[in-house]
Amino acid sequence: MTKHRKKWTPEQKLEILDYKKTHGLTKASREYEVSTVSILNWEKVYSEQGPEGFKKGAKTSLERELQQLRRENRELKAIVAEKDLAIRVKDSLLKKASNENREADGSGRFSGRRLPFKLSFKASGLGA
Repeated sequence: MTKHRKKWTPEQKLEILDYKKTHGLTKASREYEVSTVSILNWEKVYSEQGPEGFKKGAKTSLERELQQLRRENRELKAIVAEKDLAIRVKDSLLKKASNENREADGSGRFSGRRLPFKLSFKASGLGA
């Protein structure tokens, strides 16, 4: 039968880390009935983030940076998809207009007449 896993409060983790500093890892592990791996992991979190790292939902700087990069990546993909769609629509309209001009001319060649709509390829939504 396995033991029930205990949840340690941030204060208890700090107390165990203090005890480890004075008495050693093995003694702290036995005294508080916590694995040495857990104590070493807490020590690593404490050295990287301080006591704030023990709070619920605390993230390392790498995790925060990764989350921000993923958010930016999603936004950029949406912008690229929007621009691609706009280009496809404009190409489709240009082909239709070109075919209509050829049919109206009867020669099969481009007649040189103006298109019935205005094409604009200005970039929108992209900040410098």
